[in-house]
Amino acid sequence: MPIRQLPQELIDEIIDAVANAGHTDEPDKTTLRCCALTARSWFVRARCHLFSTITLTEPSTVMAFTDLLLSSPSSISGLPPLSPVGHLVRHLRLGTPDLSHQNQDSRGHSFSFFTIDNIPIALLTNLATLSIAEVPELSTYPAGMATLCEDFRVVQELRLHRGFFSAQTITQLLKGFPQLVNLQLTYGPHSRHAFGVCLFGDERPCLRLPVSLKKLGLGVPDAPITEWLVDHGGLARNQLRSLSMLFQPMDDLHPLQMMLHHCGETLTELSVGFADPPFVLLFGAAPSIGRAHYVQSLLQVLKNSPLRQNNVLRTLRIVGCDALEQDHHRQDLYSWIPTLLQQIRSVCIEEVTLAFRAVRQQDAPGLSWIDWAAIDGLFEAPPLNSIPRLVVEIQESEVSRSVLVRAVAALLPAVAQRGALRIRCLGELPQGQRVRKHAEGLEYMSRLDYAEEVQAATAPQRDRSSMVDEYQYYQKVLAEEGLLDVQMSDVY
Repeated sequence: MPIRQLPQELIDEIIDAVANAGHTDEPDKTTLRCCALTARSWFVRARCHLFSTITLTEPSTVMAFTDLLLSSPSSISGLPPLSPVGHLVRHLRLGTPDLSHQNQDSRGHSFSFFTIDNIPIALLTNLATLSIAEVPELSTYPAGMATLCEDFRVVQELRLHRGFFSAQTITQLLKGFPQLVNLQLTYGPHSRHAFGVCLFGDERPCLRLPVSLKKLGLGVPDAPITEWLVDHGGLARNQLRSLSMLFQPMDDLHPLQMMLHHCGETLTELSVGFADPPFVLLFGAAPSIGRAHYVQSLLQVLKNSPLRQNNVLRTLRIVGCDALEQDHHRQDLYSWIPTLLQQIRSVCIEEVTLAFRAVRQQDAPGLSWIDWAAIDGLFEAPPLNSIPRLVVEIQESEVSRSVLVRAVAALLPAVAQRGALRIRCLGELPQGQRVRKHAEGLEYMSRLDYAEEVQAATAPQRDRSSMVDEYQYYQKVLAEEGLLDVQMSDVY
């Protein structure tokens, strides 16, 4: 059938499917550009997706985007009048959100608040989400903070990445967003470990989050942040409907315990899990020290949570079901997953997701660090036996989707038999190519030069000989795991 004979509704559906094919926050713009050039009837819908998410990382991109906003054509021959580009922008990202995906020579940009002043915000009439890579101190950028408070008041979703280092900063910043529905506070390993876990020091923000806030994401939260939210009036009890919370293996569990007790009874969406796989965090250290105590503490936190009293939970997402440990038969660090599932009593539950960042060739047959038999048994009995979908999501895999489907179906026979099992593979790597997702987490373990550079002003210098010994140990373990293709520091 010629393209011109396709109904416009079907064309729009095709474009939407292309934009959402990657299951990521940002659509596949390369393919969308091709779609926009396919035919006039494809252009308008592709244009909507192309400009829905804008990422500005430095002044040059700001100027280019500003010129586009001010000079975009209002019409094209053969098409109805076009919406201004500014009306299409729904998500604006300022700066590089995550340095962990940058190589050593490309560490992103600190987005200056003076640069924000150059953006004609008034033209972004439908802006819903604002994402900021870094929040400088107020004393350095007072004019930029005023811009945020005045021009972004209609924003409903705010994402702050990596750096908000004082109670004063976050108080004055959040006062500028009175209509927030979704707040995401995340920071990467470099920032967290470089500046310490007490980002607020002894202070707590003098701020109550707006009652409109129903969705909160905490990426590896520190105790001061959760104390502000729970004990210092930042968040009303049971105000949230959606909570996403990541924690590090072997980390302090007090923030997780506080948040679950504060809002666990009324959540409709819950996402919890490891921010980094245990192998990334523990090799080179002494993983046996405190490990048993940590596991028991985590199990106790989950058993004492109010999730059993939650009758409205609809979706549960368990993140970071990854191991990369050499002794995969030891399932202790993942015993919390069946324990969490045992707490679910909601009759409204519709979907449970087990999310893996990566699966390697040698791990695919068994994924042996997860107690699949226990999980499968839980889904055979009420209330989990009525859940319509159990999703196993894998972001990157060295094996094909068909192999993974067979492997996971064999691990979860009861779920597969009643047709509730779904396999979601977001990316396949050529066979033999090493999965690199986990290895990126080695940056803050192996790039000790970066740690030296950032911490020089606040931490004593590490003994050089111990650093060399540590690096040699890393090199040995990486060789055993076949991960030596990871870019390592040449500081030695």
